Amino acid sequence: MRYVRLMKTQLLKGIALASLVTVMSSPLYAQSAAPSNNAAEEAVGETAGYGVGAALASVFYIPAKVTYAGLGLLTGGLGYLLTGGRADVANNIIYPAVRGDYVVTPSNLKGTEPIYFVGAPPPETSPRADAAATNPTR
Repeated sequence: MRYVRLMKTQLLKGIALASLVTVMSSPLYAQSAAPSNNAAEEAVGETAGYGVGAALASVFYIPAKVTYAGLGLLTGGLGYLLTGGRADVANNIIYPAVRGDYVVTPSNLKGTEPIYFVGAPPPETSPRADAAATNPTR
């Protein structure tokens, strides 16, 4: 019970600190009533907004991606063991889980670059290439 009370206190302190930082920094990004003719000011504000948005999105995205990659590694290892050491089975599970983007960038939020949660599958090897490698007479 004491642990739960301590965690609740720490959580409330964290929320209070985040609220204080937000309230104190909000005048930095406040817009003036008069329209601004300076395009550089608008570009800096927009860039800062996308940067803050990317950082906040990454707070939630990174743990999800790392969890997915870790579970993919475990599942791939289990697949390797259960199939008697077939690396292709393990690779088909591990590659998509581990590859991909681990951080959200401002370009992802702008839509100029896609974000890949699931990565590309492993490079395929053709059966003929494998046969040629094992049988050099061909």
